[in-house]
Amino acid sequence: MYAVVDCNNFFVSCERVFRPDLNRSPVVVLSNNDGCVISRSNEAKRLGIPMGAPAFQYEELFKKYNVRVFSANFSLYGDLSQRVMKIIVESAPEVEIYSIDEAFIKYDGCSFRQIIAYTELLRKTILKCIGIPVSIGIASTKTLAKAANEMAKKGWETKKYPEGLYGISASSEQQELVNLPVADVWGIGRKLSLFLNKHGIYTAAQLAACEDEWVKKHLTFSGLKTVRELRGIEAVPFEEVYPAKKSIISSKSFGSPVSSLQEMREAVASFTSRAAEKLREENEVAAHIGVAITTNFHSKHHKQYYNSQSLKLLQPTAHTPELISSAVTILDRIYKEGYRYKKAVVYLFGLHDRYSIQQGMFENTLPWGVLPEMKKKNKLMSMVDRLNREMGSGIIHFAREGVSKRWYQKRKKVSPKYTTRWKDLPLVR
Repeated sequence: MYAVVDCNNFFVSCERVFRPDLNRSPVVVLSNNDGCVISRSNEAKRLGIPMGAPAFQYEELFKKYNVRVFSANFSLYGDLSQRVMKIIVESAPEVEIYSIDEAFIKYDGCSFRQIIAYTELLRKTILKCIGIPVSIGIASTKTLAKAANEMAKKGWETKKYPEGLYGISASSEQQELVNLPVADVWGIGRKLSLFLNKHGIYTAAQLAACEDEWVKKHLTFSGLKTVRELRGIEAVPFEEVYPAKKSIISSKSFGSPVSSLQEMREAVASFTSRAAEKLREENEVAAHIGVAITTNFHSKHHKQYYNSQSLKLLQPTAHTPELISSAVTILDRIYKEGYRYKKAVVYLFGLHDRYSIQQGMFENTLPWGVLPEMKKKNKLMSMVDRLNREMGSGIIHFAREGVSKRWYQKRKKVSPKYTTRWKDLPLVR
């Protein structure tokens, strides 16, 4: 049996942990640069605010209903996520952390009633220790568990299971799916849902009853795995060990248009530094690096320009200064004067495990990381990462990233970093 633990309206819930006065108020969290809505409280959902809504289009509604608006505070969200996942890992036999706010648990040799008891205790523990409400769905496959989670969030038959929980037993799978809209099935997006509706498929039960050949033809093999999972046949593997990433992308829109090469160099250096940090977290090195820059194509009053380029590094690396140097080299090739740039993208690809890369023909044949120069670079990067992790992101940064950072994204409504910055610690009176 599987259980999926999903934090409710996670970013909003994180804001409410230290602001209990917001518990019954409509709250939304905006994306980078205060652009679009990326998290909504249930009260905000009832006001008709859709996910991804451009904030500027809903300013009047925000004022009318006193919607509390926050800029994304990813330092806070990431820290609370780690605390939630720590409790899950310590409380469950096998765990797959699926995203920042979601994890799968695999239970072997437990009865359905035992799993209900375990997950009820887990939910109460997370709420008590962290303050984050979660919903938990339980079933025989991961896709069915996700369906059960949707039912838990919507409060189906609350008397049948404890609050925030819902289980689909093996004997009631198809009966439970009769009332579940096909749009709520894991892996069925909006366009695919509309396609299925046109073919008379409106519920998860109807999708599960489709013939395999029809599903393969119209939904591909991925869709067939979803259908088999709905039938109670395990087709999506449980992954405790995650496959290595194929690429890492660091990208942000600028808070104000950038029209100088120096500012663009600072932005690209900053994005590269963040990508390199992520690369080291994965214990990988990159063989290629690319940079893309673009103007605001939604603006009708300025000239438009886009360009990108990549290069192969002489030796795969995770050393930030080397990656910054290469990124700035690419930027200098593609940058053109006279444009107002809105966004830059740095992407690392050709990723390899740092301990299994091929050495160059004329290099020392000792294992990677043992060479004196490479060992010194590794030690430096480890120390920088440790300081930034323990004392706050950006406490140590590279000179090429600049100081003033006038290009930096707008975050006018960001909350304090309650758990990751000393001066933002809440005071209890």
